[in-house]
Amino acid sequence: MRIKLVVEYDGSDFSGWQLQPGLRTVQGEIEAAIKSVTGEDVRVTASGRTDTGVHALNQVVHFDTGKDLGAKFAGALNYYLAPDVRIKSAEVVSDDFHARFGATQKTYDYVMYEGNTDSALWRKRAARVQGSLDEVAMNEAASLFVGQHDFAGFMSSGSEVSTTVRTVLAASVVRKDGFVIFSVTADGFLYNMVRKMAAVLIEVGKGQTVDIPALLRREAATTKVAPPQGLYLREVTY
Repeated sequence: MRIKLVVEYDGSDFSGWQLQPGLRTVQGEIEAAIKSVTGEDVRVTASGRTDTGVHALNQVVHFDTGKDLGAKFAGALNYYLAPDVRIKSAEVVSDDFHARFGATQKTYDYVMYEGNTDSALWRKRAARVQGSLDEVAMNEAASLFVGQHDFAGFMSSGSEVSTTVRTVLAASVVRKDGFVIFSVTADGFLYNMVRKMAAVLIEVGKGQTVDIPALLRREAATTKVAPPQGLYLREVTY
C-alpha cells in the first residue's frame, strides 16, 4: 500500500533533505525509522528537496509498504525519530498518488528579523538583516513576481530543468510579531529561487534600486542568495 506522510522538521542540523553518504539528512532519518517499524528497506519520495538549514512545516512524502499500519505510522515513526523531525500525519492513499509529480502548487515563507547581533533563539530559524527594512516597499516589489515569468535569473546552477518558466500565484511581504515575512505561492520553484527572490527584496527593503522586471526579462541575473535558515516550506497543494 502507498502511505502519505506530512512531515515537519527543523533543518538546522540536517544536511538537507536528500540522502548523502555519511551525512545526516531528513530522508535518511525517515527511511531509517521506517526500517525500524516495518523491517523493510524503502525509498521515500518528497514533494521536493530542501537544502541544508532549510525548514519544513508541511513537507509531503510518500512510500510503499507491505505493513498495514495506516494512520498509526505517524506515532510509530515518531517513536524512532529525533525531536527535530516529526510526522504530523499518515494516511493510506491510492497507488497513483505521487508526492512530487502530483503537487500543483507550493507555498514558501522566508522569515527575517532586523538586528545588529544574532538572536539567541532565532539565529537558526530566521535570517538576520542588519539595519531596518521597509516592508511596504518590499511588498510592492514582491507583487512584480506574480504571474507567469521566466525565472532563469533567479536560479542557481546545479539543477537540470526542462523550462525555467514558472507561474507565481501570490507573493507578499508583511511585518508580524517582530518579523518581516516574505510569502510566495507558485506552481513550482527553481533551485534557490525563493532565496534569490528574498535577497532581491532585502535590497529593496534597504532602499536600493533593483530592476525586477529586467531580471524577469532575463536582461540581468542576481547572484545574491539569502541565508537558508529563513526559509520554510509551508504548504504543498494537490
